[in-house]
Amino acid sequence: MLKVCKSIESNIAGVFAFAVLERFGTPEQGYLADALADLTLQPGQCRVVAVDNGGDQVGTRLRITEVPDDLVSVSGQRVDQVVGGTDVNYSALTIANAGEALLNRYHGATITFVNTHVVVPPPVCDFITFGRLVTEVNGQKVVISGNAGGNKPGGGILGEFHIEANGVDNHVSDIDSYEPAGALLNLTNARIVKGTAKNGVAVELRLWDGGEPGKGTDRVWVKLGNSVLIGGPLGQLIDQGNMQFHANCRGPGD
Repeated sequence: MLKVCKSIESNIAGVFAFAVLERFGTPEQGYLADALADLTLQPGQCRVVAVDNGGDQVGTRLRITEVPDDLVSVSGQRVDQVVGGTDVNYSALTIANAGEALLNRYHGATITFVNTHVVVPPPVCDFITFGRLVTEVNGQKVVISGNAGGNKPGGGILGEFHIEANGVDNHVSDIDSYEPAGALLNLTNARIVKGTAKNGVAVELRLWDGGEPGKGTDRVWVKLGNSVLIGGPLGQLIDQGNMQFHANCRGPGD
């Protein structure tokens, strides 16, 4: 018996095909079912796809192929029954996609496929300007100013910004990444900006333009090094300043 499974760890269905490569022994003594049927399995599903009840020295060699779609791994388990007895042994079976399995009344296998489809978000091409955003953390003023987004000539991301906190100016002159800030409650047009300040501190800044006037509408989230300075799922409203989200990109050719 041959069983094929799609692991519960998968997040996408799989389409499988099976081909009989060889019938050996005295084939008429065996019985083969379902081996040529195409099959779609959802995550967490298993199905017996082929059965051969041929006796000792009779059997079938099959190829199992999944249409590749973000295939992560394939693993197998052999199932062997002692000929003439009832004891069953299980052992690891090394197999890859389009691999082979042997089955008859005494020998079979379970083959498990893991597929993880990763959705890559489309690149964003917009930018945000933020003029002297001021908020308070533990009685201390935090001032954020700068701009981020767009395409730098020759490659990279336009912009630079300052985060002044506890008397320290964390000045990021080269931006490493500019992306949708899904971690900020998936707010429309929220952006996350990362870079390393001139003082060596890794900086992560999340921004959301909540409309005019800025005070009481725009939101920020800040991480300096390993410490979250301004956190929470919605960040923190600003007390002063204004942020402007610009939907049109800027840079070479714009």
